[in-house]
Amino acid sequence: MYWSASPESLLWLHLPRLCRGIRRMKSGAVRIAPQGAREGMIRRVRPLLFALATACLMPGIAGAQSASPAVSPSAGPGSTAPGAVPAPPVQRRSAPDCTAPDRYLNPKNPLRRSAEAVRNSKRLRVLVFSSVRTPAISDAVETKRYPAALTPALKGRYPGVDVTVANQIEQRAGISESLKGLRGALAAKPYDLVIWQLGSTDVLSGTDMNLFEDKLSRGIAEIRARQADPIIMSMQYSPRTDFMFDPAPYVQYMRWTVKTEGAGLFNRYDIMRYWVEDGIFDLSELQPGASIFEDVHHCVGELLARYIANGIAAPETQ
Repeated sequence: MYWSASPESLLWLHLPRLCRGIRRMKSGAVRIAPQGAREGMIRRVRPLLFALATACLMPGIAGAQSASPAVSPSAGPGSTAPGAVPAPPVQRRSAPDCTAPDRYLNPKNPLRRSAEAVRNSKRLRVLVFSSVRTPAISDAVETKRYPAALTPALKGRYPGVDVTVANQIEQRAGISESLKGLRGALAAKPYDLVIWQLGSTDVLSGTDMNLFEDKLSRGIAEIRARQADPIIMSMQYSPRTDFMFDPAPYVQYMRWTVKTEGAGLFNRYDIMRYWVEDGIFDLSELQPGASIFEDVHHCVGELLARYIANGIAAPETQ
């Protein structure tokens, strides 16, 4: 019988074997071809590696989309079909442990524009502009991502302040495409604080580091020109792909650029690595469940709100 399989299903089918093979190559257990042949092989398999890394770097998205249980249309709330065993009561999950060292939660530069808006205008208009590697994000997943957690976290910290969080996504965008989209978003509406999430696509596609630094500096300058505080958010950490792609140089360029430009850096990469190394979250599974996805994003939103509050309360803003 002929079995028709999509590229995605074949990718997941062979994912463990691919990961084991790459680990063996990296450890030296497999003999590597000469330099010229190796470069040709890399060019041929780069699209597959890109797809592999994209699949590995989507913790729980598939589970988050299908997490809601199906309900029979003929069954009312709490009803049980004849002869069926009643389902056990749903137990509410405990809140995740959203901890991180203070060094990740205290901006090196105060958020002066945001502090002025909160103090004088009783408002805080926030734009979360995200460059993501996935082709599409459903509405069900969007309600579980960190921008959805950021809104109530900020409102809880600033009662009486009109807090609005706009969320805009550029799909499969490297920093060049992301900067174009950011310009459009800034021109369309004024904001007091802009959070620019980027880096994942650039790591996977190998964006030139000088280009990355230049576009990042330009983006920060354009946010400032619109009278808003800039916060750069680094990519997420994944132990499943760190052996294939090295985000460290891009994170270092982010650190250096925001220091030079006087912007904020919410280092999500280092925070998530701290969670993994400290045993707070286990992100080693190839397909983490929906609860992991939701808990991680909830914690990112909570800690981001703390980072923002600390920047607004800095002595330089008083």
